[in-house]
Amino acid sequence: MKKNMKRLAAGLLCAALVWLFFGLISYANPPEEPLKLLVLGDSIAAGSGVNDKNDAYAWLVAEEKGYALSNRGAGGDSSALMRVKVETDEAIREEIAGADIIAVSIGGNDFLHAERFAALFVNGLLGDYSLMEPLHAAFRENFTGIVDGIRALNPDAMLIVQTLYNPFVPLLPSLTEAYNAAVGGNNAAVYAYLADNPGAYLIADVYTAFQGRYFMVSIDMTHPAAGGHAVIARVLLDTIDGTQTLAPVSPGALDVLLGILRPLFTLLDRVLVTALRLLAPLVTLFA
Repeated sequence: MKKNMKRLAAGLLCAALVWLFFGLISYANPPEEPLKLLVLGDSIAAGSGVNDKNDAYAWLVAEEKGYALSNRGAGGDSSALMRVKVETDEAIREEIAGADIIAVSIGGNDFLHAERFAALFVNGLLGDYSLMEPLHAAFRENFTGIVDGIRALNPDAMLIVQTLYNPFVPLLPSLTEAYNAAVGGNNAAVYAYLADNPGAYLIADVYTAFQGRYFMVSIDMTHPAAGGHAVIARVLLDTIDGTQTLAPVSPGALDVLLGILRPLFTLLDRVLVTALRLLAPLVTLFA
């Protein structure tokens, strides 16, 4: 009987020591807090284009990586508005300072909401991009202020800047070229800043990822649909991980069909441009 009691006591003592041992280990190595992902930008960053926010790229990235997400994307924000927020909004500035990863998508509204958008659009279709130059210059100035402001608050976070994509299926040459010129000027500013300031941020090349991937945008022909958000998420994940998992686009049946239709649309494009040349004097905002 005494032997059994001693064995029981020894067993309880061992159990207590094991419990204490693992308790000390857990105390010494508490669970790590998830990394903080902060998303800044306009309606694309906010998740427009999908009905369920869980299908938006910010949430897709956070879910796959286990990040704690704060999405500060706001519909209608231009680079000027975002710069003001970075420089004066204390709540956003506090989140910037505490973030581990910051993803920025901005610039589309700089020309989509331009006061002279009618003139910008008409001139662009006619191959005159001069009205875009002041907008691109303003974006360069605001973008510089945004990045400088973020880095002043948080020099150590992984900062990722997304390029703007062209949402249109490339059938009407004038429309495709005009939109490429619009987003291209802002994208060029992103690359130029990095060339002058190596290591300031990483570039998530969304523009290239959308090339050849059709129907990536929603019915409004501006915001990403679920498929577009998935592509943006994959580009961001690859940028974070330093990998390239997004498969190149291989020509498919749709490309063959577009090739067949392209002469017809090229003719329609010429008709459209000719009509615009005739109607341009009637556009009161035409420069």
